[in-house]
Amino acid sequence: MYDKILFIDFDGTITSEDTLDGVLQRLVPRELYEEKAAAMMSGELTLAQVVREGFESIPSDQFPKIFEYLDTVPMREGFTQLLDTADQLNIPVVVISGGLRQMIERKIGHLRDRLLGMHYVELDLSGPNMQLRSDYEEGAEILAKTRVMEQYDYKTALCIGDSYTDINMAAKSDVVFARDKLAQILDQKGISYTPWKDFYDVAEAIKSSK
Repeated sequence: MYDKILFIDFDGTITSEDTLDGVLQRLVPRELYEEKAAAMMSGELTLAQVVREGFESIPSDQFPKIFEYLDTVPMREGFTQLLDTADQLNIPVVVISGGLRQMIERKIGHLRDRLLGMHYVELDLSGPNMQLRSDYEEGAEILAKTRVMEQYDYKTALCIGDSYTDINMAAKSDVVFARDKLAQILDQKGISYTPWKDFYDVAEAIKSSK
């Protein structure tokens, strides 16, 4: 049983932009990308369906282009300093993402031993086209973050997120740090949260609330 635990999203949270969408924009034909995006906005497709269908349209031999793009995307400032703060306060950190293992390990694999856990979607390159494999797919979510949260035993959950895929995680957390789309949605729902710009903000907020 942990007194406090910190759950963090990856795409658009640890990274400075949504890298899953960045890959789709670069590797999926423009017409198909716009068609799927429009279908999602109209409610015909879920975000999970758009991501899955988008990646499954990409030939596996295009994988090197993912890293070429990913290496141009900086991490959001202050992440290692946040891990330092969490260490000092004995708060374990878990990364939960609907993003791809290969991309996440490329960016933060060197920090794995500082994390209690890393949860992600597997990118299968064994066939002619890319395939996504998830142990936690549920409904509209390619990775249901609340199912991952249930694997841990804790008194208080803190979470950090930025977009649609973090809504359920935020609803199940006691303390929420939100920005961008997630902040807008929580405003609409009347759910309280702490806004943040970078991880220095989050570290200071956590230290001041201990």
